[in-house]
Amino acid sequence: MYEVHFNNPTPIFLSIILPPFSFIVDGVQVDVLEVLSSRLVDGSTVYSAVLQVTYKGIKSRRFTIPVKSASELISKARAEVYKMKWIEYAYGINELKRLIT
Repeated sequence: MYEVHFNNPTPIFLSIILPPFSFIVDGVQVDVLEVLSSRLVDGSTVYSAVLQVTYKGIKSRRFTIPVKSASELISKARAEVYKMKWIEYAYGINELKRLIT
């Protein structure tokens, strides 16, 4: 953890993880390949994370999701994994492979 003070009375804690890195969501590997930051007009920072999901040995295309925090990254990755599981359940693994690769 790094403690960073801006002109703010409360300290901001940042944990720095350099991509690429992976994490597991509901038994599915999610690779974070790149993270780009952008500062909005109101001063807040938004990150664009480039992800690739490996679901049952099938690697998805790379896709970008906008996030504001690490917890939002995990929750959005979980939503993508749930979509894949639902597509497999509803249409089968072959249709899922066709859609995500």
